[in-house]
Amino acid sequence: MGDRVSISFRKKEETYGGPTEAKTTLEESPALFHHWGGTELPKVAFRWFKKVKEDTEGKRSDPFTRLEPRNLMVQLIGTLAREKWDQYSTGTGKHDTWMTHSLYLGKDSADGDNSDNGHYTIDVDESRMYNDKGESIA
Repeated sequence: MGDRVSISFRKKEETYGGPTEAKTTLEESPALFHHWGGTELPKVAFRWFKKVKEDTEGKRSDPFTRLEPRNLMVQLIGTLAREKWDQYSTGTGKHDTWMTHSLYLGKDSADGDNSDNGHYTIDVDESRMYNDKGESIA
């Protein structure tokens, strides 16, 4: 029993192999899985992302302000921990700093269990969120 879900960030990246060899690749963060995240985790993550994008507009000097997907995931996890978002936190007694036991990372959306609610992808370029059927939901 659970309310499983996963999320990730993705962004198009321009790479240059030489003066005429520009190539566009799609960079995606590891997936964050949550056994009890339900549909709330994607909503929280998308609201957080929109605020980050607004706050960093015009500032593209480091991995975070360039909105690199892997860095966004690290910052999101840190924010979830600081703001104690997860009501299923294990932070009791001598382990007050522990996050929930039901969050974990996978290399992609198939590297864990998101069987209840599927996978959500936040598209950094479009500022949109998509479900695992490719439908834009935010």
